[in-house]
Amino acid sequence: MSASTLAIQTTPPTTAPTAPATPAARVERERRRGQGALATALAASLDRSGKWEQWRQIEPRLAGFADLQEAVARWRRRDDECYEMLAGLVALGSRRGGDDDDAALAVLVVLADGVNRVAGQLSDLLCEVGDVHAMVWEEVKAAEPQLGNRAGRYLLDRARQRLCRPAAGLLTRVETTSLDAWLAGEAGGEGAGTGLERSVEDRDLTVAIPDVEDAVEDLVDLLVWAREVGVIAPGEIDLLVELMAAEHELLARGETKRTREEAQRIVGERHGVTMRQIRRRRDQTTARLREAAPQYLEAIA
Repeated sequence: MSASTLAIQTTPPTTAPTAPATPAARVERERRRGQGALATALAASLDRSGKWEQWRQIEPRLAGFADLQEAVARWRRRDDECYEMLAGLVALGSRRGGDDDDAALAVLVVLADGVNRVAGQLSDLLCEVGDVHAMVWEEVKAAEPQLGNRAGRYLLDRARQRLCRPAAGLLTRVETTSLDAWLAGEAGGEGAGTGLERSVEDRDLTVAIPDVEDAVEDLVDLLVWAREVGVIAPGEIDLLVELMAAEHELLARGETKRTREEAQRIVGERHGVTMRQIRRRRDQTTARLREAAPQYLEAIA
């Protein structure tokens, strides 16, 4: 056996140098450590006080979950009962329900992965996990106790939408309009010239400032709520969004004459139907939204 072979056989293996952690990796590690600490502390507090057992007795949707740890594990597996469990926690945490802050914290623990996902989606707006946590907390406390099995998606959608508003300190490059202005424009007919059809002088396509900063007048919130409670179908929302996007595109090109009618024509051609059919579907959908608006405002007041 040669010396070189012996050298190869007896030389201890070397380990590749570990690359230093990037700032983003350190932030991610600290974030997960903080979320884990919250989950551990809350679970211990609920066990020590017996509060989880009290919740199980007053909220039937929690009856099949022994503790918070089981709730988190089954939520991650998305088993059949996890959605009802989360809705039960929201009902306990809502001011209109049990108004229990520990239950609201439990919702944050269960939705930790979703909170992280929303923060990642809004990272270009300098949105951090703490911002999403705070917004989801507010949504839980303000929620209706009867949100149902889509409570998790609803809370995360609401938090994302509110964080995207200029009023939340973040800037958007999308033209915005208030709920009242948009519905009034749709109700006013083709020649009303209101709603999305505003003069170019009043429009800033770089930084859009909403007509109203009150959250209840945001059109996107209304559409999400209307979908959740069954006022309009997802396909009808898609139609409204497509029509508004077509109008925005026309206005961005400087075409300010009869943009609404032109948008209807463009969308109709895409779907192989007439402009009259598109208009009829739009009118039926917006009529239901107008009728439901008082219930929506009452629900989120």
